[in-house]
Amino acid sequence: MRRFLTTLVASLPAILLALTAFCAGADPRPADALDAGELRGALRRLQVTGSLLYIGAHPDDDNTSLLAYLSRGRLVRAAYLSLTRGDGGQNILGPETGNALGVLRTQELLASRRVDGAGQFFTRALDYGFSKSGEEALAFWGHDRALADVVWAIRRFRPDVIVSRFGTDAGGGHGHHTASAILAGEAFRAAADSTRFPEQLRQVTTWQAKRLVWNTWMASQEPNAPRPVTLDAGAYDPELGLSYSELGGRARSLNRSQGAGTRERRGSVIETFQHLDGEPAVNDLFDGVTLDWSRVAGGAALTALLREAEAGFDPDRPWEILPTLARARRALVTLPDDPLVRAKRSELENVMRSCAGLWVDALAEAPTVSPGDTLRITITAIDRTPVPLTLTRVELPFGARAFHAVLTPPAAPAGPGAAPARPQADPSAPADSVARALVPQRPAVVLASVVLPASLPFTQPYWLRERPSAGSFEVADPLLVAEPEEAPALAARVTVDFAGEPLTFDVPVAFKWTDRVYGDRYRGVEVLPPVTCQFDQSAYLFTEPRPREVRLAVQSTRAALSGVARLRLPAGWSAVPAEVPVTLEAGAEQVVRFRVTAGPGPQAAVLGGEVEVQGRRYASSLSRIDYPHVPIQALLTPCEARLVHTDLQVRGQWIAYLMGPGDQGPDALRQMGFDVTLLDDDAVESTDLSRFDCIVTGVRAYNTRPRLRVLQPRLLEYVKNGGRLVVQYCTNDDALNDRLGPWPLRISRDRVAVEGAEMRFLQPAHPLLRAPNVITARDFEGWVQERGLNYASPWDPRYETVLSANDPGEPARDGGLLCANYGKGVFVYTALALFRQLPAGVPGAWRLFANLVSAPR
Repeated sequence: MRRFLTTLVASLPAILLALTAFCAGADPRPADALDAGELRGALRRLQVTGSLLYIGAHPDDDNTSLLAYLSRGRLVRAAYLSLTRGDGGQNILGPETGNALGVLRTQELLASRRVDGAGQFFTRALDYGFSKSGEEALAFWGHDRALADVVWAIRRFRPDVIVSRFGTDAGGGHGHHTASAILAGEAFRAAADSTRFPEQLRQVTTWQAKRLVWNTWMASQEPNAPRPVTLDAGAYDPELGLSYSELGGRARSLNRSQGAGTRERRGSVIETFQHLDGEPAVNDLFDGVTLDWSRVAGGAALTALLREAEAGFDPDRPWEILPTLARARRALVTLPDDPLVRAKRSELENVMRSCAGLWVDALAEAPTVSPGDTLRITITAIDRTPVPLTLTRVELPFGARAFHAVLTPPAAPAGPGAAPARPQADPSAPADSVARALVPQRPAVVLASVVLPASLPFTQPYWLRERPSAGSFEVADPLLVAEPEEAPALAARVTVDFAGEPLTFDVPVAFKWTDRVYGDRYRGVEVLPPVTCQFDQSAYLFTEPRPREVRLAVQSTRAALSGVARLRLPAGWSAVPAEVPVTLEAGAEQVVRFRVTAGPGPQAAVLGGEVEVQGRRYASSLSRIDYPHVPIQALLTPCEARLVHTDLQVRGQWIAYLMGPGDQGPDALRQMGFDVTLLDDDAVESTDLSRFDCIVTGVRAYNTRPRLRVLQPRLLEYVKNGGRLVVQYCTNDDALNDRLGPWPLRISRDRVAVEGAEMRFLQPAHPLLRAPNVITARDFEGWVQERGLNYASPWDPRYETVLSANDPGEPARDGGLLCANYGKGVFVYTALALFRQLPAGVPGAWRLFANLVSAPR
């Protein structure tokens, strides 16, 4: 993550170049200065030129202990290339799925990188869920397209060593894993071949890494295989006060949406590397790799200066080496321009900024703006050491000018409770042409008002701006491919003179506030439409010809406005009224209601919403991803909902629902006509459960609510006395084995990943398939991503098996829907992926779910 972009600019235009899109995703908090221990390590790291790229399939396939060892121990440039952003996975934290989950997991991985010190890349490949073969994954992604992205990342980063997380033997347990190993092997050679993807060579050059190795779990048993190389990622670093495996545990635990909390290991952690291609290593991963500046023509002078700076470093007076670092920077900028030199230049400038204790921020008056707005920005620079620094230039985008500020005393006399002096812009001191010396410990303030172009694009992660192709995201700007996110487009370019050497920093414009729990918090400034709209349901059920109410929440993102809200309906459907006037104050919300009548159209369709303001139509919904461990993310999606038009009957009325993470089951049940009560753990223990016709546990409820395991006997007693308990899938956990149902059953890792796999009816007349809705093969059409996951296996023969399916070439999976009569009641376990089908508006899944929970009493 770019926390503070430090870019040398040899010849700049008079104003900051306005980038083509606006992204509030980059970490908006200004970078803290490196502390004394970090500075010492950074001075050593500047002298090391080696690099390594680690390749895996998903965000949590990285080896954080190894990355920490390489980056913070060996001081090489290390980076992780994840083929996907994890958008096809699941989320233990909250409701984010699909693209929103991909955004969250991207930020979690960048948070990990801030801990282990490595860099991050992605390809455009979509995570479409579980895959059972590498061939399937490559066919879905498009082999050449995926390979081109890996080659592009290698040519950009130019690693000396490439490490594959997985092998090509399918031992990784996931088709995506196998595909990542296949692509790593092919890209190792293709990146050096000028005939492969020659269009890339307009921006990069070919690159041949020294070797490709597999970070394996055991040495190869092949008789002529080279001896594997090992290293100890558990080595202890006295400057950190931690081992690299402890640091790796902390980094990996930031994948919180995946429940990936990881033990911080102490003691030896041996990593093994099997040779795959290139020049075999004998003793070390970097055998034969030149790790100092002698690999670069003219690097000898730089080496001498960097060693002089390290030798002269005094942790109590770090600013004293700034003159030496300034000479080192002048030597660095004379070297040939390539990714290594650019990376080291950025590192050196960050070291210089930290030695000077320089703080720079650019704060906006508001967290959100719309195109055409005027945004006031305050830029503050503070020199916190005795070293003399000069603020020589401040530039802003879109032709705006900034002015040095003067403090204007308040009109009222000073005294207790008096207003502080306020900075006022000095028109005679434009900050782009008038330099000012920074007085130690006194803020220098620059003020600006930026008029945003009316054509400024809205905030959106760059890979989500275009509609994706079948297997990968579409990215209009090829230079963004492989980037984890886009640099903030709204930034102040601040130039400060260090010991006669001008350094230019791009400072993201952020909004800052003080939270009563977390203290100072920052968020990126979001460019949003003036109005957004959001349906109150992700899917609407229509079972009868009479109209039903649809609610649309209309929100003003910044200013007061008036307009009209409308629905976009399939042919033959109608809404009353056709449009509803809306009048909103700044930041306000108005809920408008329509009566929608279904037409004769298909069972599944799409409903759209829009708001027209001053002749322009807006049809986006706004959601924010806000968790303490990642920066706040804004996501705009089309304002749409699914229409489920089907014949659906239910029995019973009262349902208790035990929520899991990110579960939309209660909303679906309410639309079916049930009265749904959400029960927390205390309520499960104390409530009279006999009043409910059915109790449903949400997906992974037993994994995320451990107390339910203790309360399971009470739930089974409810069944025995005549109740109906429907347990949706759980992840396999030894603590759940033989404890979920009235008879023994275990949760396996079996799944049916092909969403269109044939569903075989083992008992066509079974009540779950016959009442109150007759389930047929048609009800399994249009399913998304997968049939089911974490099937039961094995199970006691007293359970009835109802459905069977399997992926190609695999045995039948019969544990996706089990039913058992117990006492006077019924117990049901379903591994079917209903949690994906219900919000996707799959009619048959709604009908089947109704059968599972319907219980005549």
